Amino acid sequence: MRAAALAVGMVVAAGTAAADPPTAGDPAAGQALFRACAVCHTLTPDGGRRAGPTLWGLFGRKAGSVEGYRYSPSLKDSGIVWTEDTVSRLFEVGPDTLTPGSKMPMQRIDDARQRADLIAYLRQATTP
Repeated sequence: MRAAALAVGMVVAAGTAAADPPTAGDPAAGQALFRACAVCHTLTPDGGRRAGPTLWGLFGRKAGSVEGYRYSPSLKDSGIVWTEDTVSRLFEVGPDTLTPGSKMPMQRIDDARQRADLIAYLRQATTP
């Protein structure tokens, strides 16, 4: 009986571990995913002229705070601070859900591994 309970516990624990989203991403895979983002965003401090603001210094920055970029009021007033969790949530549910009324077009990444990869790349590429 005890051996059976232990075996069940191990199966449940293994199933739980497999269901947990990955925490560490692959920056190289994230760089490939970023190509779609590069249409609107740069990764450099000067930012250039694109449809979206530069992502330089993204993590820890308040949403809607890049000087000189005209944000929608909904994003500027969202109170969001960009962290790995908020960036992941943005792509999990989509900008229309996280920041309704913002200018960012619908972009979702359903796969948690791909979100982790993109975040790993952004963390590497945007940290001053």
